Amino acid sequence: MTASIDVVIVNFNTRERTTECIASVLDQKIPGVQVIVVDNGSTDGSAEAFRTRFADVTVIEAGENLGFARGVNLGAAAGVGDFVLLLNPDASVFPSSIEALRDFALTHPEHGLYGGRTLRPDGSLDPSSCWGAPTLWSLAMFATTLSTVFKRSLVFDPESLGRWERDTVREVPVITGCLLLTRRWLWQSLGGMDERFFLYGEDAEFSHRARRQGLRPVIVPDAVIEHDVGGSTASSGRKMAMVMAGKATYLRAAWNPLAAGLGIALLQAGAGTRAVLERVARASKGTWRDVWASRSDWRDGYPRAERTLFGRTPPALVDTADAAAVPATRPLVIEAEPAFRTAHANPYNADLARALQRRGHSVRDLSYARLLFRHVDVVHLHWPDLTFLSGTRRVIHLARLTFFYSFLAVARLRGTTLVWTVHNVDAHEERSTPWLRHLAWRRLTRNLDGIIALTSGGLKAARERHPELSAVPGVVTRHGHYRRAYDLTITRAEARQALGLDAEEAVVLSLGQIRAYKNVPHLVRTFRDVDRDARLVVAGHAPAALAAEVTAAAEGDPRVDLRLGFVPEAEIAAYLRAADLVVLPYRKVQNSGSAILALSADRRVLVPDLGAMRELQDDVGEEWARLYADELTGETLAAAIDWARESTAGSVDLSLFDWDVIAQQTERAYLAFGRRGPGNTSSRRATVTGEPAAALHGSGVH
Repeated sequence: MTASIDVVIVNFNTRERTTECIASVLDQKIPGVQVIVVDNGSTDGSAEAFRTRFADVTVIEAGENLGFARGVNLGAAAGVGDFVLLLNPDASVFPSSIEALRDFALTHPEHGLYGGRTLRPDGSLDPSSCWGAPTLWSLAMFATTLSTVFKRSLVFDPESLGRWERDTVREVPVITGCLLLTRRWLWQSLGGMDERFFLYGEDAEFSHRARRQGLRPVIVPDAVIEHDVGGSTASSGRKMAMVMAGKATYLRAAWNPLAAGLGIALLQAGAGTRAVLERVARASKGTWRDVWASRSDWRDGYPRAERTLFGRTPPALVDTADAAAVPATRPLVIEAEPAFRTAHANPYNADLARALQRRGHSVRDLSYARLLFRHVDVVHLHWPDLTFLSGTRRVIHLARLTFFYSFLAVARLRGTTLVWTVHNVDAHEERSTPWLRHLAWRRLTRNLDGIIALTSGGLKAARERHPELSAVPGVVTRHGHYRRAYDLTITRAEARQALGLDAEEAVVLSLGQIRAYKNVPHLVRTFRDVDRDARLVVAGHAPAALAAEVTAAAEGDPRVDLRLGFVPEAEIAAYLRAADLVVLPYRKVQNSGSAILALSADRRVLVPDLGAMRELQDDVGEEWARLYADELTGETLAAAIDWARESTAGSVDLSLFDWDVIAQQTERAYLAFGRRGPGNTSSRRATVTGEPAAALHGSGVH
């Protein structure tokens, strides 16, 4: 069994120890293993030393200490392997361990997250490869110091998982980041590590999200590392304060506010009790006295703790668009439909969710149960027809609508705001019955507290289609780019060689799922009228009837290259980079993620003068987006091919489409909609518009 693995190591001023870690991986010469090192602004010459000794290692210089979560996310985003493996810089990998993890994951995909067994340098067990999840009971045992008195007791120290030696396959609640393997698509689906965390606790929260999606993290005992515990951090009160900050952040992210508040109180009680005992015993070290003295710094968790413990503002919280802007005074709890679960099909929602997380907010895929029982600030819908009306069973459609809006009514009593992003004014496909479609739209428009449109034209179109939305506040944010979602570094020549395309001929591309409104058969017929030495590549899955129509339209013309089927994620970048021109001959379109995707790969697009396509052209320039009126003709397509082949501009400026800017705008929209408030009568009379750039206005503790 083979699969490629990106080993991600985050280094901070541990040059020699990290060098040993890298060597322990590379010396095994495992096929398909690539090492990616993120250097968090080291001052000991680490980055240059790694490049000098290890020619095949990818070294990313962050320029500053980003912490663990942001560091591993940066490293994982730079890789393309089937798996992502997190490895501590103070660890050395035993022979065959990486293969053991990979092979177990391939044969047992249901677990999702995979860890191993860690040993100290003296050969004794280091239990920190996994933990139990915190509970009110475990925190009460910490507060009373019973978890220390009866260390590794299943009753009094349950987070330690007892005296189990990590020598058998066992499902566990938390796998730590010292050795953690997962599929790349799953890593992306989960959204990577939560970037609110600076150090400690992010792996517990990551495991928590995985379990909430039905995964079962597991320990594979044949995967063994030697772990120099604490080799990359000093053992001090400051380190323990970081651990406590991570714990507090985890509780706020994973628990309801009441339980989290109680849990943090127990953490403070445990720190206070230990501080008293240290003073009574006249201990010279004073670790817990330092932790107690700094409790105001860590009890609110990250990102505030990063400012108070390190005297620095987290980089993702710096407002690059408006230095005077004031972010949310507290993290928002956002239930998005969807957030991460569709990342493998379209990274849009996951990229937005991750950018909001970088601003300190909690973002999860919508759960009706959490909506009913927990505090939620914002419910953010994207495609309501898919959410409520997908599938063929009408009774299920009605049940979804009934449960959602009933639970939303309860959530509104706690201040929940309902927001809809208008991706398209009308659904591309008519789902369910006319009566249920009417009911779904009526319930949505009557309950909305705010709408977000991707263009000003989209906002106007939504209000024209649904006049009742004229009284609902609205803002405009752009559709974010895809440059972080795909590896777009492959060259045109490399892409064409990989796809078996001629190196010199003009290549016109239609990429993505083929649906009736996308008008692909007409594109094929039009291309056949073009007198050019060119090739049309149509790549994407199509329903059987539409596939037959496309095939019939292409019959007899060898210049039409049909690749009708699912396009693997790894090939998307190759298709885009191989093309000279991407054509979107849609019959109807409001916004187009496909156009943004093509531009993200620095490929010119030909689009109809419909919906927001003129706004897109204004944003990126006429040298990148070309419009046509009415129906696409052979003359128009031929002229566009010549235009694309003759253009010389190198890379399109997509700074307006940056996700961190869009997240800032989205945050302000949430806050503004919330101030008008669910149930606030003024919310139905306030109309807010604006330009996109101006947005509305782990470690165990015993």
